[in-house]
Amino acid sequence: MAPLVSILIPAYSPQFFAQALGSALAQSWENCEIVVCDDSPGDEIGAIVAQKRDSRIRYERHSPAFGFSGNFTRLFGMARGDFVKFLNDDDLLAPNCVKQLLAGFSAHPGTVLASSRRLLIDAQGQGLPDEDATQPLVAASQAIDGRALGNHLILSSVNRLGEPSTVLFRRDAVRIEGGSLFHWGANEYLCLADMSLWLRLLSAGHAWWDEWALSAYRQHGGQLQRSPRGAARCVIERWLIVEDGARAGFLADPAERDKAIRNAAGNFRFWRDREDAPPEFKEALAEFAPRIPAELLA
Repeated sequence: MAPLVSILIPAYSPQFFAQALGSALAQSWENCEIVVCDDSPGDEIGAIVAQKRDSRIRYERHSPAFGFSGNFTRLFGMARGDFVKFLNDDDLLAPNCVKQLLAGFSAHPGTVLASSRRLLIDAQGQGLPDEDATQPLVAASQAIDGRALGNHLILSSVNRLGEPSTVLFRRDAVRIEGGSLFHWGANEYLCLADMSLWLRLLSAGHAWWDEWALSAYRQHGGQLQRSPRGAARCVIERWLIVEDGARAGFLADPAERDKAIRNAAGNFRFWRDREDAPPEFKEALAEFAPRIPAELLA
């Protein structure tokens, strides 16, 4: 029997939701369920779902809102599929996305996640030039050793594996820690939430990379802007992910571990010393600084 795939949509804004949902419903892989958890303050998302009248969709409204981590975690708990694919409410899936990514699992036993190239689009759906993070991970479709890929992600500090909308993974390869999908070790990840989840998966198996663009990541003015403390958290998490990655068995080579530590400390030092940074940003970094050896911040 064909495996069931759960497409999970954490909904916050109705602006592009109908397009995202439409791309999920248009998948050529027929055995899909689509779960929508609605964190929005209005009724528009629920109305769009109701108009579809599609038995593959399950819908849950949250009032009050569960928030970023809570919504993703709830969706994961509701999933019934053997495989999970998140879809952000402003992104798009190519019609063959699920089918093509599943092929990587079939061809390569031991694979726990599959990803692909993704397009960068604007509010009108027009293509944008690639950024560093959207450059192809490798030149051609292939299986990639999980530990080697995890080391690369940590050392480069660039998530070329992709955002939640890009990756498909085995549901049974993830265990919820600390009540949150994005809790790893002693830390709750926000800025690097997706990368922390990919690393947890890569510690348990391998990856498949597809050279074709199977999803589109949308950049637009309506996306959430981070507060100064939220921006500081992004800097802090680049240190934390090195610590948690090493504890999970990545960076086993002492030279690679030392390089990752120095990279994270250098990034912290760069942002700490920015004269134009807001006071709240600097305060948050100052509070965390004692966690990093003083000689690395001198």
